[in-house]
Amino acid sequence: MIRVREALRLAPFQEFELQAGAGGLENEITNVTMLDYETDARDYSAFQRGDFILSSLYFAKNDESLILEAFRALAVKGISGFAIKTVYYFTISDQLRRLAEAANIPIFTFHTTYMEDIIIAVSELKKERDQQVIYGRLLDELLSSPGDGSAVARISHQLDEGLRPFCAAAYARLLPGFEHHPLPSRDSTRFIPMDERGQHYSLFLYRGGVLLLLSCQNLPEEAAAGLALRARLEALRMTPRVCRVGLSLPAATQQGLDLCVEQSLFAARTAALWGKDALRWSELGSMQYLLPLLRSRTAMSAARHQAELLQAYDRRNSSALWDTLTAYVRSEGDFARAAQALYQHPNTVRYRIRKARQLWGDPADFDLQARLCVSLTLLEQSGEGSLL
Repeated sequence: MIRVREALRLAPFQEFELQAGAGGLENEITNVTMLDYETDARDYSAFQRGDFILSSLYFAKNDESLILEAFRALAVKGISGFAIKTVYYFTISDQLRRLAEAANIPIFTFHTTYMEDIIIAVSELKKERDQQVIYGRLLDELLSSPGDGSAVARISHQLDEGLRPFCAAAYARLLPGFEHHPLPSRDSTRFIPMDERGQHYSLFLYRGGVLLLLSCQNLPEEAAAGLALRARLEALRMTPRVCRVGLSLPAATQQGLDLCVEQSLFAARTAALWGKDALRWSELGSMQYLLPLLRSRTAMSAARHQAELLQAYDRRNSSALWDTLTAYVRSEGDFARAAQALYQHPNTVRYRIRKARQLWGDPADFDLQARLCVSLTLLEQSGEGSLL
């Protein structure tokens, strides 16, 4: 899927000037085509929904009213945008502007760019997006085949024939509010020169983020691999300002690629939850053991039940037991730190935690249950359809 706003980042679109219809910048482009002679017969049957139209308005050089007639017919078709090369007309009429605004179809003007270059650029981006869909399905299959050595080997080869024997993975997960941040293209890794260690990079756009694999001839050291991957992501504009990064342990490509990918996804999700720029898998501590619980219907049902007990009490009494428990867990059971985070007195936090214990039946392992309940609930809420 390519939206008008994304196409505007392509080089041939750099001189485009938006004249009207800003509300349609999220329109999906399915094809880019030219309009110049069709109106001789006033037949627009060849145009389809999602077409992005390029035109010099040659057909209307002697009759400006034909522009409005053509635009009305194309708007009914559901075109995604209209770009005018300034050969015969350098501005658009107020009436055309109003039509574009009402239909949420953006109208642009451009001056020197060749229409063929625009068409080729969008076509190449579309091909890349189609290829990324295939890679995404392969990665989904990889994660659904844990421990299957033959499947991992086959998928590794399909993802990138150039993968070396050992690898590490980084996943950059966009922060809320940066969903429209431009993601790097797969081609951006092709021109990274190998260093003396023979490092090879592979990039995939996966589930709204960026998965970067580093592979090499020898098993890399975890910290060094993490630094190399983070540096490469930042060079690709995936910086701490826009994303959180998860880093895997190194593994053998043909045996542990699935683990590398899974670890990087979960570490990125946890980094976002903790507000960290990046987290290595080895830094997750006990959080590592929550990954299988996220897939367990029994465990998640228990966590939801415990969370709902506190949240229902909060709704009935306008209290803050759930927020207090969350702060308590994040403060590792330190009442003073939790109180500081909540701008409350420590005694208030103690009272609320006692109340939460009572609602849960005063379990002996309350702190462990609290950590599991809060962590699983927040991880589930951060999943956006589940990253794993």
